[in-house]
Amino acid sequence: MTGQPHVFHLITRLIKGGAEAKTLATVQGLKNDYLFTVGYGAEYDLEPLNRLNEWGVETERFPLIRHYNPVTAVPAVVSLAQYLRREEFDIVHTHSTEAGIIGRFAAALAGVPNVVHTVHGVPFTEDRNDTLNRFVLACERRAAMYTDTIATNADVIAEEYLEEGIGRSGQYTTVYSGVDLDAFADATPADDLPGERPRVVMVGRLAEGKGHGVLLDAVESMGDFEGSVCIVGDGPLYGSLGSEIEERGLSDRVFLTGYRDDVPRILAASDVLVLPSFREGTPRVITEAMASGLPVVATDIAGIPEQVLDGENGYLVPTGDAAAVREGVGDLLRDSELRERMGERGLERVEEFSAEAMVGQLDGVYQELIGE
Repeated sequence: MTGQPHVFHLITRLIKGGAEAKTLATVQGLKNDYLFTVGYGAEYDLEPLNRLNEWGVETERFPLIRHYNPVTAVPAVVSLAQYLRREEFDIVHTHSTEAGIIGRFAAALAGVPNVVHTVHGVPFTEDRNDTLNRFVLACERRAAMYTDTIATNADVIAEEYLEEGIGRSGQYTTVYSGVDLDAFADATPADDLPGERPRVVMVGRLAEGKGHGVLLDAVESMGDFEGSVCIVGDGPLYGSLGSEIEERGLSDRVFLTGYRDDVPRILAASDVLVLPSFREGTPRVITEAMASGLPVVATDIAGIPEQVLDGENGYLVPTGDAAAVREGVGDLLRDSELRERMGERGLERVEEFSAEAMVGQLDGVYQELIGE
């Protein structure tokens, strides 16, 4: 091999989400050592695309790669394989379910020598259609046959994949989602958020599976309480969530802020993070909350228990359990000393989730594969 190793990242949607942020952080951290190209499917936002262009990173759009669209999957594999064959990449690194399956099949057809796949979250979950779950599981088992390294962002996800017959134990490595901790440690609190403190905040894409309805159920059952709730983010559920908040009579306590690019400042102006998701990996926003000194109330799924130690830096609750969310949030709202104690505990253990640690581990994965 001469010159910098050429690495192709492929992600289903280049949007403002956790998987995309992790991919961009990897490229930014290693762009001086590797020649990167980032491929993405039909759906994209201009902001992450512009950032890649500013860094001088090549990008390539593949419109046949679409979110859960099996009709275009086979032609997507064929067209991507043709592209990979022309470009002669040293490593193909796929992200997310659709790009992970399509990309690994295409890499096998193209004869790419090294293939890495990052699992950002478990794609087969109870709240999804059984037929879809079986189909995805079958594809994941097959795609694992064409993968050198499977990077999960939690030990428990690797264990779950192995229990489902996906790959072999030797293929797996855990790489926690990394965050720029300094950006959150010294952030100035935002002064334009609606509602009073103490402030409960939920940050993330407004899409199915995040548990926004569970949060609203919990708030509604709390009656009058001191403080407010801010739901930060944008997505397909924005309109319906706004209507639901109004219909439930929660408009004086629960506020939609829309998309914000100042998450460190928002967390600095908040007191509790809540994340009642039905499916996750190891959510970056929890790490961000820990770096901001906030206690967390989140569901006991995937890699979240590797971030949140129940009763130490927050509370873990069952999926869909609004009563448990209400209890955990209520305890923290009523007790400022408890919030402070749990926040300090989160700060003590957040270092292992730094961006530097993540980038270093992935560099090690690449170097082991290319033999340098």
